[in-house]
Formats: sequence, structure tokens, C-alpha cells
Amino acid sequence: MTTTATATRAIGKVKGTLLVSRMNYLRAQGSESAERVLRRLTVADQALLRGTLDPAAWYPADLLIRVELTIAALLARGDRSAMFLAMGRHTAETNLAPAGAHRAYLREGEPHHLLRSVPVLYAASHTSGSRTYEATGRRAAVIRTHGGDEVTADDCLTAVGWLGRAIELSGGKAVKVAETHCRARGAASCEYRCEWA
Repeated sequence: MTTTATATRAIGKVKGTLLVSRMNYLRAQGSESAERVLRRLTVADQALLRGTLDPAAWYPADLLIRVELTIAALLARGDRSAMFLAMGRHTAETNLAPAGAHRAYLREGEPHHLLRSVPVLYAASHTSGSRTYEATGRRAAVIRTHGGDEVTADDCLTAVGWLGRAIELSGGKAVKVAETHCRARGAASCEYRCEWA
């Protein structure tokens, strides 16, 4: 059994909440699709992912990347961007749900409350890199990712999806999130401009 994502470019670790949400997303695609993806991963990855993932434990970041890339390779149906956005949105829905690990950061009608917490949430979920928050208006903010593991434009789409859904769950309407700078394209940081009504 081989993986579709054999290159390891991540040296940090991620919290289990991220893997749990990706596996929940995968299972939501149907048991046959989930099994197809799992069979494509290494035996070691399969054993870990088929077992009980601890949301509070740390896992190698490259495992998360392998899972995401394999999901996209096998299930995207020609639209990788939509798949990565959907994975990010699903993570927000999972972790900000009433029983979610990050629900305490959500306040109805106050997207800035959650966005101000993004640096803390990121640090609690990643051992590498950091995120910053800057309010740019009453209904606008910029989130930046600095340092950390090597990224691809696909990685950034999960952040776009997460930010958009998180703002919606906070009560934001007509949400727009655009990545205006990307480390994968040579920028010093990844920058996400967020606006809502």
C-alpha cells in the first residue's frame, strides 16, 4: 500500500482535533470513499487513523497533510479547491459546534471575538508557525500566518474555508475571505482578508 502524498514537508505537530475533523469529513463522504482513501495510505497511517484519535494529543503534521492530499487526489472529482475549502469549513463546524473543542471562542454576533482568538487557537493546534489578527474595520479583519512548515496553495484553502465558516457561525453574513498573499507563491506570510455584513 502506498500513499499518494509521499513527500514529507512538515516537521511540526498538529493537535488531534484537526485529524479528528478530517476523518469526520472523510466519513461524511461515505464509507466506500473513506475506505478507498484509507487503503491508499501506508499501513502505519491506516493503523493510526482506524484507531481512536485523541483530540488532545499531538500528531505529526505530515500525517494531516498525507490525509488531506489523499482525500483530494481520490475524491475531488476535478475540483481540488472546492475539496480543500470544504475540509476547512467542516473543521470549523466540528470544532465550533456546541460540543466542539473551541466552542468557548464563539460569540453570536461577534466575529471579531473569535478572530481575535485565532492566534491562540492556532498555537494550541500547531507546534510550528504562528497567526496574527488585525481588525481593519467594524466588519473586517486580516489574519496572517507566519513561519511554520512549508505550505502549498491547497493548505491555505483550508484556512480560507475555516475562517469563512467560523465567521458565519459567529453571526457574520455575506462573508468573504480572500487570500491576498501566500507563502507558497513567495510571500513572507499568508494573508487572509475577511469581510462580512
